[in-house]
Amino acid sequence: MVKQASPKTPAARAAAETAPSYWQAARQPLCCLVFLAPLVVGYEMGALMLRPEVWPEQRLVAQRFIQQLAAWFGADAFWIPGAALVATLFIWHSLSRASWRLCGWTLLMMIAESLILALPLLVMGKLLQQAAAGGDDAFHLQLILALGAGIYEELVFRFYLISGLIALLAAGFKMSRNSATFVAASLAALLFAACHFTPIGSESLNWPLFLMFAAAGGYLSLVFVLRGLGVATGCHVVFNLITLLTTTP
Repeated sequence: MVKQASPKTPAARAAAETAPSYWQAARQPLCCLVFLAPLVVGYEMGALMLRPEVWPEQRLVAQRFIQQLAAWFGADAFWIPGAALVATLFIWHSLSRASWRLCGWTLLMMIAESLILALPLLVMGKLLQQAAAGGDDAFHLQLILALGAGIYEELVFRFYLISGLIALLAAGFKMSRNSATFVAASLAALLFAACHFTPIGSESLNWPLFLMFAAAGGYLSLVFVLRGLGVATGCHVVFNLITLLTTTP
């Protein structure tokens, strides 16, 4: 006689029915927080080992933006940008009242998705013959900068900027959600490109290079809008690291 499986309780059935799919879960702030935490810790530990001889945050425009903004309110510490990222995602998740349960497979699939989505960026870089901008810096410094750029450029130019512009355009200019998202993503891509050049960034204005950064910014904006902060950051970090490893003599 075959023993029948016991039916699920109503609570278990309800949990199974409401459990988000991977495509939904990967966008949720808790998954993004857990996914990004090792990257933030790795960058901050690497940057800490380079100080006081080198201050990587002074070379990263996006991180510098956050520190300067915090300094206006009297908070001036190197750990402010990392704390801002963690606090933003933690508060967002708390306010969403979503479950605190997390599936390990979601994080593994986010890594795989980041690797796949980095491929178009690598192709764009090769087509425009743009190598990683490392100059004569030591490899370990370039590695830390590549990691930090991926983390904080996505936080500033995608998460904060696109989200803020969408809210402004929708509320102030009465745009539809889709129109506001398109305009916000386009503006964010152009500002992302512009901030790599003087007087804000360190690059001298070069139009082919500007177009490369704008195209990359547009692509990462699309990834952010469709797949969320975690995958967009993972994609950016993978691109930076692979470009660095394949172009460093």
